[in-house]
Amino acid sequence: MVGKMSAHRFFVNKITDHKASIQGDDFEHAIKVLRLKEGNEIVIFNYEHGEHKAIIKLIDLNERTMEVMAVEMIRAREKKASKITAIVALIKKDKMEMTLEKLTELGIDRIIPLITNRTVIKIKDEGKKEKRWEAIIYAAVKQCGRLSTPQLMTVVDGVKNINIEEGTTKFFIYEKEDKHFLIDEAVKLTPGADACFIIGPEGGFDAKEAEEIIKKGFMPVSIGDTILRAETASIAAGTVLVQALRKSTWKN
Repeated sequence: MVGKMSAHRFFVNKITDHKASIQGDDFEHAIKVLRLKEGNEIVIFNYEHGEHKAIIKLIDLNERTMEVMAVEMIRAREKKASKITAIVALIKKDKMEMTLEKLTELGIDRIIPLITNRTVIKIKDEGKKEKRWEAIIYAAVKQCGRLSTPQLMTVVDGVKNINIEEGTTKFFIYEKEDKHFLIDEAVKLTPGADACFIIGPEGGFDAKEAEEIIKKGFMPVSIGDTILRAETASIAAGTVLVQALRKSTWKN
């Protein structure tokens, strides 16, 4: 989807009898920043109920709650058979935040931040950092038009602690690989299959980490003959897997 949607989008936990509530940070943003009023049209969404046009029926400043009424369905719930996971090493703040944003826009289902031997970023307050990342992901969800929010996992410390479900095809985006390419391997997968990829930090993984990743069943693959920045490699790998595994579910 290209461009911004005309109506402001808000995630809601549930829609019951066409009614939903907006609270918390979204309420504050709607009132203080967007200056929405009773009678204004918005869009509400979640994975279970899909996406709906809605009308603001009541703004309760005391309870800090906005009550809305769904008036028209825009899209039914998403039907995605495949689950795509991105394991991304921590990189510098702005680049990491951009990576999370773009992976969300692409439709990645789960993001696992990873600390590696060459990771230079130190997390002083992991809870605060995760809250910031979740806010970036949520903003990207609202902007790009997807119904589901990617699952942001707790930071994993070291490649030895990576655990991925059985049955998932695992790709190691490795700058030293020159025989196997992600695009060639991805198109061999059955549409709807589960897949994941792992990306290193600035400077890549060291030799012991690379060996450990391969032992864990990740297939080394290349995404080109140039050296890409970590954030660029994440976006490129995510794009290939989403295209290969999801194209059969897209509208013609």
